[in-house]
Amino acid sequence: MRTRNTTLLLLLTLLATTLLSACETVPAVRETRAWHGETPIYATYRFGRLNAELPPGHAIESVNAATRAMLHRQGHIIEEFAVTPTDGRIVALGSGGMSYKKIKVTTRYEGGGVLMEINVDPATENRTRAVFESIVQTMGI
Repeated sequence: MRTRNTTLLLLLTLLATTLLSACETVPAVRETRAWHGETPIYATYRFGRLNAELPPGHAIESVNAATRAMLHRQGHIIEEFAVTPTDGRIVALGSGGMSYKKIKVTTRYEGGGVLMEINVDPATENRTRAVFESIVQTMGI
């Protein structure tokens, strides 16, 4: 019986090790904050998503147009693009040589400005922050 339990434990350990090594990095559980752009804009990253509030004076339509133009310029394939005066959503696929599969950008107008959420699949903080930085640079803020 002891040999059977030992064998089972070894198999489970091997399986767990294999699964962990095959997985992408797990999105950060802790919240990190950083400044972006020239303005600067405060952005928070948590659970694989970056959230930021853009400075007042930007319309949802112009934010989404700049985001779409930047993604297209970088070689992404726009899978979904929807925008209204109160919210927007862009889903872009990474082309062959890119290290990620999909970027989702959602925007909504709330209070004094546009709230933006960026999710890159697979999630890494550096990649997600680089996407946000490219967007604010395209917008000139």
